[in-house]
Amino acid sequence: MEYSYSMSFIYTILIAYLHFSYAQNGPEDYVLAHNLARKAVGVGPVKWDDKLAKFAEKIANQRKTDCALKPSESSPYGQILASGTGEFSGLDAIRLWVQGKVKFDSKSKSCPQSEKNCRSYTQMVWRKSTLIGCARVKCNTNAWFVICNYDPPGNIEAPSLHTHAQNAPQDFVDAHNAARKEVGLGPMTWNATVALFAENYANQRKVDCALRHSNSDKYGENIAWGTGELSGVQAVSMWVQEKANYNYGYNTCAPYKMCGHYTQVVWKTSVRLGCARVKCLNNAWFITCNYDPPGNYIGMKPY
Repeated sequence: MEYSYSMSFIYTILIAYLHFSYAQNGPEDYVLAHNLARKAVGVGPVKWDDKLAKFAEKIANQRKTDCALKPSESSPYGQILASGTGEFSGLDAIRLWVQGKVKFDSKSKSCPQSEKNCRSYTQMVWRKSTLIGCARVKCNTNAWFVICNYDPPGNIEAPSLHTHAQNAPQDFVDAHNAARKEVGLGPMTWNATVALFAENYANQRKVDCALRHSNSDKYGENIAWGTGELSGVQAVSMWVQEKANYNYGYNTCAPYKMCGHYTQVVWKTSVRLGCARVKCLNNAWFITCNYDPPGNYIGMKPY
């Protein structure tokens, strides 16, 4: 994410607007508040999108019973959530998200892992996220739930994890889709929710770089590690090389050989992908990719 940190006067105007605006829940309020935050760091404006707003409303209505801050795991969009009591407005939610700016490290271009508001802020000012749609509902608890959706989603490429060539989301996607195209399969797409799961698990492996799976029942998973500057594309290449060990006719791996990484890469119904790469304390690299829906079901061919 690239932007300038001049224009501090615009940020001051933004804070003033968030504190003193009264019509705080209309589409124009959400758009204006976002665009003031984006302009403060030299990023272009967002526009309201009815499709995103309708999706946000659907998720918000699902949260009416409890107001729980649970993101939609099937969402193809970026998401930010907030809840509050009283007459908690859309702009109150945005005020919380904007406060995350102080936790953003402009040098490393990253947020502390525990700072959710920081990641909310970076989604707000994500340069490529140009469409938004938001919703607000009153929950059965009498609190308010607010959600904004973003398209394209942001917070995809964490610079602290993907600082080298061949480690960006598109690199992972392209490497997978090249292997899938070879066997006549449709493409995968990057999914921010799946990528966040991958990132969270990769960070757990920083201490040892152990090739240990997360044991998630929700997603398929391939993992790899290596020294030097092992890239995401190199990891995918390692998995794809297992194609030589796979017998499609018998749907088996060669004796004493692995092929399960490859079959997950080319599993026909695994269409959403999210990956992460971290440097471990031993200076090796740990790479993980997760797949939704998962593949490698026993007794089934990948395609």
